[in-house]
Amino acid sequence: MGPGAIGGFVAARLAGAGRPVSVLARGRTLEALRAGPMTLVDDGTTRTVRLQAVADPREVAPVALAVVCVKGFDTEEAARTLAPALAPGAVVLSLQNGVDNAAALARFLPGAAVGGVAVYLGCQRLAPDHVVRRAGRDPSTGRLRDLLAGGGAGPAGAALAGLGAAIGVPVRVDDDPAPALWTKLVANVSLNTVTALGRARVGAVLADPRAVSLMLDLGREAVAVARAAGVEIDPRAAEDYVAGARRRLPPTGGSSTLFDLEQGRRLEREALVGTVVREGARLGVDVPVSRACDALLRLLAPPVR
Repeated sequence: MGPGAIGGFVAARLAGAGRPVSVLARGRTLEALRAGPMTLVDDGTTRTVRLQAVADPREVAPVALAVVCVKGFDTEEAARTLAPALAPGAVVLSLQNGVDNAAALARFLPGAAVGGVAVYLGCQRLAPDHVVRRAGRDPSTGRLRDLLAGGGAGPAGAALAGLGAAIGVPVRVDDDPAPALWTKLVANVSLNTVTALGRARVGAVLADPRAVSLMLDLGREAVAVARAAGVEIDPRAAEDYVAGARRRLPPTGGSSTLFDLEQGRRLEREALVGTVVREGARLGVDVPVSRACDALLRLLAPPVR
């Protein structure tokens, strides 16, 4: 569900591996995937994959495994749409930015095993039927640094392990996904916010000490909120993320928020820096930098259609 950058990549890799997969799409994306194959540029290799695109998940019911990749603001609608199509005991994996999506899905899908997954994949959708994945590698060893982390104990964690094996992406299954999700939120809040506000690519941001300082301030506020919420993430998660970004992110890369801004799409603000602001207020943690950036992103955001 949600064949954007991440969803398109996952679906194309599953189909390319011979797994039975259907894509729930709408509008121009549904039309494009029904008209022709998906083009996937994967770590420099171009391939085309034909995907079965459907407008309603009931067309392919019963669904045993649903991979939800929609933006956070579409999560509840996705759950309501998915509910009638799920098989008994189905697994639903949330491969979404933000920390609240799995809980939102579980509220509407009480019979499913729902797992939240932190996604570290350098994917970008260039067109409804064209996705690029730039694999993250350690510059000294060439080892793949892409990762799917979280899932949870039981069927959701097992399904995540199987999904990773099928699409060729390393997986770390955690009994408690919360630390992985909040650690990814630190990364999203740091990079997405600054690249979008500056309308700048990664190289320009990391070359500017003031922009790096802003990234660190945002990340540290996210860490403080997570720890106040009882989530045990590394106190230096913000510093570690910026250091890792310098090593592994391509200078011409961006963020999903920047790409959405450039394409005039709705920004995923509420699930990212908006979460830090909202949870900070609830927990009594002052987050002045996040509040200021959230206000600026509100002004930049295209009107909701």
